[in-house]
Amino acid sequence: MNTRRLLLLALLPLTFAATSVGAQDYPNKAIRILVGFSPGGAADAVGRMLQAPLSKALGVPVVVENKTGASGLIATTEVVKATPDGYTLGVIVSTHASSPAIRSNMPFDPVKDVAPVALIGKIPLVIGTHPSVKANTIQEYVALVKSLPEGHNYATAGAGLAHHFAGELFARRADIKLVHTPYRGAGPQMVDMIGGQIPMGIAAVPTIIKNVEAGKLKALAVTSARRAPNMPNVPTIAESGYPGFDVSEWYGVVTTAGTPRAVVERLAKEIDIIMQSPEAKKWIENNAIIRDITTPDDFAAFIRNEVEKLAKIAKDANIKVD
Repeated sequence: MNTRRLLLLALLPLTFAATSVGAQDYPNKAIRILVGFSPGGAADAVGRMLQAPLSKALGVPVVVENKTGASGLIATTEVVKATPDGYTLGVIVSTHASSPAIRSNMPFDPVKDVAPVALIGKIPLVIGTHPSVKANTIQEYVALVKSLPEGHNYATAGAGLAHHFAGELFARRADIKLVHTPYRGAGPQMVDMIGGQIPMGIAAVPTIIKNVEAGKLKALAVTSARRAPNMPNVPTIAESGYPGFDVSEWYGVVTTAGTPRAVVERLAKEIDIIMQSPEAKKWIENNAIIRDITTPDDFAAFIRNEVEKLAKIAKDANIKVD
């Protein structure tokens, strides 16, 4: 037994040395960024935005691969199963935290099985109505819906998205009857909202802002803790009488759990520099991005909080997808 212990103690420095050398040598080959959604979407845009500048900063090729399906879970599952060396990254979105609350067959633990690198940013969601709805504030809208025995239908771009969770949380906090109507994407949702086929909907700022500015829809409030940067006159739900309300769509970068800390911090540093570039700042402005979390530890805490918060909303509202 003593000989075995001595052998283990002798090997420990070698293990630490190997980890240190691996981190110091990073990177020395191509890096993959896996995106769980189709080319052309917001998540893909994050990967493409990081691709060239990250390659230049690290001195190795960076390749973006689209692995679509299961609200991003297929791509993240591949990241989770990869060697923990920082050569496989994944772009995750808010469904990373909502999926465990509504799926019974999660292929990984969204907290323990990833190493958070960087929260790219949060996108506020907007509670919008057709101009015919006789309410211009959240308070007026709540009073209106309470006067209707059948309540109101509300539209989102799909079941299980942050938009869906925001709607259900709002209904319960305001004690009103809202019936969820999921669409197959934001395009069809906007068509029916503008046409008045559905009175209210929840959509990301970039999706709805032009229709609000054109007078085709009204914006009553945003669901994030802070006002949207490019819709500063629209109050938050928290400001409208429901303190603590905070649900957003968000995007981030993770790698495999167990990746050396030095590698994670190197990636986080380079991504933060990229996000301060003129090109990234323009993207941030165009998409109403809020960036208030910039360290891996803070991003890890954010993911834990999102998983817990959305699980409670799903339980209270009985949200299920599968």
